[in-house]
Amino acid sequence: MLKNKGLIICAIWFCLGAVCIAQSNTKSPYSRYGYGKLADNSIGMSRAMGGIGYGLRNSQQINTMNPASYAAMDSLTFLFDIGANIQISKFTEGLKKGSNFNGGLDYIAMQFPVSKWMAVSAGLIPFTFVGYDYGQNVNDTILYHSGEGGLSEAYIGVGANVYKGLSVGLNFNYLFGNITYADEVYMPNNYYAQDSRFDQKVHVSDFRLLLGAQYTYRLNKKESLTLGVTFSPKKTLLGHITNKKAVYTSGSTSNAVIDTISRISLKNAYELPTSLGVGVSYMRDKQLTVGLDVTYQNWSDAKFDNRTDSLSNRLKIAVGGEFIPNVFSRNYFNKIHYRAGAFYNRSYEKVQNSKLNEYGVSCGLGFPLKNDKSMVNLALEYVHQEPTVKHLLKENYFRVSFSLSFNEMWFFKSKLQ
Repeated sequence: MLKNKGLIICAIWFCLGAVCIAQSNTKSPYSRYGYGKLADNSIGMSRAMGGIGYGLRNSQQINTMNPASYAAMDSLTFLFDIGANIQISKFTEGLKKGSNFNGGLDYIAMQFPVSKWMAVSAGLIPFTFVGYDYGQNVNDTILYHSGEGGLSEAYIGVGANVYKGLSVGLNFNYLFGNITYADEVYMPNNYYAQDSRFDQKVHVSDFRLLLGAQYTYRLNKKESLTLGVTFSPKKTLLGHITNKKAVYTSGSTSNAVIDTISRISLKNAYELPTSLGVGVSYMRDKQLTVGLDVTYQNWSDAKFDNRTDSLSNRLKIAVGGEFIPNVFSRNYFNKIHYRAGAFYNRSYEKVQNSKLNEYGVSCGLGFPLKNDKSMVNLALEYVHQEPTVKHLLKENYFRVSFSLSFNEMWFFKSKLQ
C-alpha cells in the first residue's frame, strides 16, 4: 500500500511538470480563430462515450465535467487519473490533401474524500489548443501564417451531498497559458524588397468558476435517473498581448530590425462566454449506463479583440453509454466495460462568415486491473469537421486516447496488528 502511494505521488509531481511544457495537440488551420480548438473537460471513461458527463455519477471514476459528481465517490478511497492521446489528422481542400500526426500528455486529476458526504478534486486539464502553419502565394508575394500554444486550467473543486439524491459542486479554475501567432511576408523575386514578420503573443492569467448540481431519482432498487446541470458565468479575461514587428532584407533574418513593439492589456477586450450544460443519465444495476448531454455557450456575446461579431454561439449534443456484462463474473471478459457514443458540435469558430460543424463517433473499453477498481481506459474517436461554405478546408481526425485510473483504499485503519 505505501509503495503504491509513493509511486502515485511521484507520478503526480512528474506529470505536473510535464503538463506545463506539453506541446499543442492540434495542427488545424482553424485553430487560428478565437482562442483555438476548445477541449471539453471529458476525461477517462467519458472519452469513449461521446464526451458525455453532466449527468454521470461514478464512485470509481473522476468526472471533471460536473463538480457535483465528486460527492459520489467512496469515502475510503483515493482516485488518481492520468491521460494521453495520439491523433492522425487528414485535410482536404478541393484537390489538395494533407495529413499530420501529433499527440501527447492530455490531463492529470486526483480526487479524495474529506467526509462521508464531501469530496475534493484537483488537477490540470486543457482548455484550448493552437497549432497551425500554412502559406499562400499572391502576386509573387508569399504570405506565411503559423501559430502555437494554448490555454490550460489548474483546478480545485469540491462536491457535496446536501439532501437526499441532491448534490452540488464548485470548481475554482486558474486559466493560464500563451498563444503565439506569426504572420510573415516574403518577396523572393524582388532582391531589393524588405520582408517582414509580425508576432503577437497572447498571455492569459485569470480565474473562472464552474458551478454544478446533480439530482438522482431512484426508479426502483436497480434503476435510477440522474439529472445534471453546470453553469459558468461570463467574465472578462486578464492578461496581456505583446506585439512585435521585424523588418529584414529578403532571404535573411540575421539583419532583422525591430520596427515596432507594444504591450496591451486583455481587460475589457477579451471575454469568456456564459456556458450552460445539461445532461441526463440512466443507470440499471451498475451494469448499464446511458446518457445525453447538451452544451450551449454564448460566444457571440463575448468580446474577442474588442469585437462581438467574430465568434459564433456553440451548441454540442452528445449521447453515449456503457455496458458491463457481469461485474461479479470470474470470466475477465465479462467484467470489461464496453462503451460507445456520438456527438454533433456547432463550433464557436467563424471562418469567412461560415460556421464549422463537427460530427463524431467514439467507442472504447475499460479494462479492470487486479482489484477490479483501478482501470485502464481506451477510447477511439473519429471526428469530421467541415464549414458550411463548401469550398473551404475539411478535416478528419482519428484519435486514440489512453488513461489510467487508480482507485486505492487509503482512508481506513487495519484491525490487524
